[in-house]
This record gives sequence, C-alpha cells and structure tokens, in this order.
Amino acid sequence: MAAAQIPPEPAAGTPSPDEPVSAARPRRSKKAEAQRRGRSRTPRLSYDDWVDGALALLAREGVGASRIPRLCSELGVTKGSFYWHFDDIQQLMEAMAERWSAVQADAVRALGAVDSIPVEQRIENMTSLLVDQSTWIVEATVREWARNDPKVAGAVQALERKIFEIVEQTMLELGFDATQARLRAGTMVYLGIGLIHGRGSLPTPTTEEAKAVIELLTTPSQPTGRSPQ
Repeated sequence: MAAAQIPPEPAAGTPSPDEPVSAARPRRSKKAEAQRRGRSRTPRLSYDDWVDGALALLAREGVGASRIPRLCSELGVTKGSFYWHFDDIQQLMEAMAERWSAVQADAVRALGAVDSIPVEQRIENMTSLLVDQSTWIVEATVREWARNDPKVAGAVQALERKIFEIVEQTMLELGFDATQARLRAGTMVYLGIGLIHGRGSLPTPTTEEAKAVIELLTTPSQPTGRSPQ
C-alpha cells in the first residue's frame, strides 16, 4: 500500500484551502504609511508647531500658500512629518481655524475691559491700528479665508461687532448723541475695512493723516455763525 501523501505545510501567511480568503487589506492611513516607511518615527515638529507655522505662512502669503509642499518647504521637513499629525490639508485648515477662532475669542474678552482705558488712550490706540500695515495684511488674509470657512467667518463677525460697540461707546463718552455716535462709529470702522481692501491701489495714509481723520470724527461739529447782514 502506498504511503499516504502528506500535503506540504503552507508557507507562512498563506491561507489554508479550508479558510476563506480574507478581504482586501484596508488602505493604510497616510500617517500609518509615514510610520511604516520610517520617515517620521520621531516627528521633528509638534502638532502646535505645524498649526503655528501654517498660520504664520498664511498671514504672509495668503490662503494660496496653504499647500503641503509649500508648508514642508517653509518648515524644512518632509511630507512624512505632516502626515504624522494630519490626514490631509483640510484637517490642518480646520485646526488653524480652531486656533485662530480661540485667539479672537480671547481678544473679544480682553476688549470687554476697555471701559477702564481712558478715552484719549482709546483714540490713540485706534490711530495706531489704522496705520499699522502689518495688521492690514493679516486682516485681508483672514477675510479671504472667512469666505470659505464658517468658523473663521463667525470669529471675524464677533470681533467686528465688539470693535463697533467699543468705538460707539467711545463716541458717546465724547458727548455725541446716540445717532451721531452710531454714524461716527460706523464711519471709523468702515474706514479701517477700506484701508485693508484698498492697500496697494490707494494712497497709504501717514500717521499724521490718520490722526487728522480720527480728530475729525471725534470732534463735535461747531455751529457756523451767520455772516452779519
């Protein structure tokens, strides 16, 4: 009688004929791929480093700079470092929106204590903001970003409402009635928005010119006397 044939032992990792073939292996996340390749076992940048660096680049170059290759080049790291923390650029943008919104919420809370600042100091602070071109660049970038991000848009709106309230209150303290205070506050706030969007195409006001505009808006109109008959 011929000896029974012993089937060869399957190689490691080979499914048994009696076992169902497993489903296709699930697609690895980009983070897992980065870990597997060994490129990012010790990430050079933290999560906060990425968010801070991306926000700084956005402020300098606009929303168009928020691309993975550009960010990696700016921060001096590989894509593996990016994928250690984020699945894609949208996830980073969401983290940036969360961070920026939190910062603006803190700013709104801080502005709530403006009543303790003398009116004259408030007016001086307004003048400084009007001529600070670095502020214009950041504001313009954030407004562009807000068009496509509801979270950022909400933070911008909350901050603008608070600024308007502060300017309006300042006008009331200067002695203007409610109607004049609202009109002058609106003029000043829209002036700031106009400077943001008009940069590069309209003349940039000097500090002296900004002070003259603020003085014009914060000084009550003098009644004109009639010429003698």
